[in-house]
Amino acid sequence: MGRGADGGLRRRPSVERLLALSTELAESQEASRSKSAHPHGARRAQILAAHPDIQTLFRIYPTSALYALLLVAAQMGLAVALPRLLPAWGWLAVSYCVGANIDHALWVLIHDATHNLVFASGVGNRAVLLLCNIPHVFPSAMLFRYYHILHHVELNKAERDPDVPTEWEARLVGNSPVRKTVWLALFFVVQAVRTACYTYRVPRRAELGWIAANWVTSGVAAVAVVAAGGWSALAYLVVASAASIGLHPLGARWIQEHYPTQPFQATYSYYGVANWVAFNIGYHVEHHDFPSVPWVDLPVLKRLAAEHYDGLFSYGSYSELLWDFIFERRWSLTARLEAEKNAAGGGGAPAPFPAPVTADVKAQ
Repeated sequence: MGRGADGGLRRRPSVERLLALSTELAESQEASRSKSAHPHGARRAQILAAHPDIQTLFRIYPTSALYALLLVAAQMGLAVALPRLLPAWGWLAVSYCVGANIDHALWVLIHDATHNLVFASGVGNRAVLLLCNIPHVFPSAMLFRYYHILHHVELNKAERDPDVPTEWEARLVGNSPVRKTVWLALFFVVQAVRTACYTYRVPRRAELGWIAANWVTSGVAAVAVVAAGGWSALAYLVVASAASIGLHPLGARWIQEHYPTQPFQATYSYYGVANWVAFNIGYHVEHHDFPSVPWVDLPVLKRLAAEHYDGLFSYGSYSELLWDFIFERRWSLTARLEAEKNAAGGGGAPAPFPAPVTADVKAQ
């Protein structure tokens, strides 16, 4: 037993078990097999050497399941009730302004469950994925789980990391403000097409069973929503779902995390107020450094190892980032693709991160 950051007692599985459930070991094994350094591998070793107490943050956080249940209930309740109470423009506005925030928060909980940080068992975490995905309408949580793990293991490798744009996608969108706007607005479609074209690894065996369960769960929920609130209720959910990962201030995080829009880093963090409604998803460098740390402890991690984070570039405004990415032509999908290809080929790519800020540097 130990005491968590929230002051509550918690039972924590062994560090070794948690690391096996999350992605650190798989990242290390793949780096060894491919004889290529993982962008966060050296940082992880350096930070743990300087701050071994960070291992106390490797834990599960079952309270996330309660948040998931409350958010799903709230979103489904709004979907059924609002079209009866408001004109179409009213409930559509609420869907975009409120519903998208709820759906985005559920995606963050899906993300934590993907890393097995909600319950100690893989089955329990997958159940959280199925629950959180219900308001999203589109059955995508299990595919997200599969490809997100690959994203961590193959981080920023062109044609291997599913998060890196495909070459045809990058060339098509380019740096056009109109095409970047459409690309982000239809990001849920882009992700579906990108994964359909991804052939490096594909789900098999048990994964296919869970994907089928995802389809059944989401399908039954959609039918129930239509039965309870009509097609307007389903439309509320679809708009919120598309906005939560698309043309919305919170949608800027898909740019924030890994696109080299600023001084080159393999990963970028965001420390603005949106973290309050997004379960600290902005702490993305911290997350990739230690995927076995749940969302609630990421700010603690940053404080404990401040010298490894304070010197990195970070964002403070999603709205400003969204505006700049769309309208500044120097920012494009091509920039990320080319940066990752250069890194893979050793073409003079910069180091994945600058050196940590030491006490001597801070004093100057």
